[in-house]
Amino acid sequence: MTTKIEKISPKIYKVTDNDKHLGTISTYHNLFHNKYIYLKFNLSDYSVNIPFSKIVQAEHQALQVMIDSNENPIVDFLLRNGFICKRHCYTLTVNKKDLKIEINNKLSLHFFNTESSDYRTCCQLLYKYYKQVHQSVSPLTANIDTFIQEVPTKTGYYSTNELGEIDNLVFTENNEIAYICSWDRFSSNNFIETILVKMFQNYPSIFFEADDTDWMAYQLLSYFKINKNNSFNTYIFPN
Repeated sequence: MTTKIEKISPKIYKVTDNDKHLGTISTYHNLFHNKYIYLKFNLSDYSVNIPFSKIVQAEHQALQVMIDSNENPIVDFLLRNGFICKRHCYTLTVNKKDLKIEINNKLSLHFFNTESSDYRTCCQLLYKYYKQVHQSVSPLTANIDTFIQEVPTKTGYYSTNELGEIDNLVFTENNEIAYICSWDRFSSNNFIETILVKMFQNYPSIFFEADDTDWMAYQLLSYFKINKNNSFNTYIFPN
């Protein structure tokens, strides 16, 4: 069988196999992670081999696909066609019964919001951390001002070290831990426990996402008994 791919519009490729139309592959960009071109599939058959290098040559960028791990036919299709799984993201809603250990307040927390004098400092630190943990998979390409404008949460907490410097930081919105970051692995667990105590005092359950490339978020994940069979994965086809 001969599978062909043809660009039919600025953002759509047509896929045929022995002149049989199999569907389309759409492309799009993420301005926060603009190193890659992202793909979405609308195919009737995922058993074929597709020359994805043709898209790389046409777009002059490596390819990225983000998909749920339970989409087995598409996952198999990606791996067979040369994509590499680079990241697993776990989305959780948990309660205190899901905890592996008993947690306690261990650190003093400082609250902040958009009116706080240190709000922009917290955003700048988040930007630095976010850029660091995404670099190996999908580098952050947005500048800091764009990033701060898009930060979805306006409140959070941080802890400080003996010099008064922020060493752990979390952005929250109601029962969601939207972002968590740390620059001190020695105090990071104490910070996580203190944050969890506070969150569970206010809400019966909490929600967060954790990438396995984000060490602090993954450390938060490790506090809970969860099923890791399901994840939202990132696949890369290199240029």
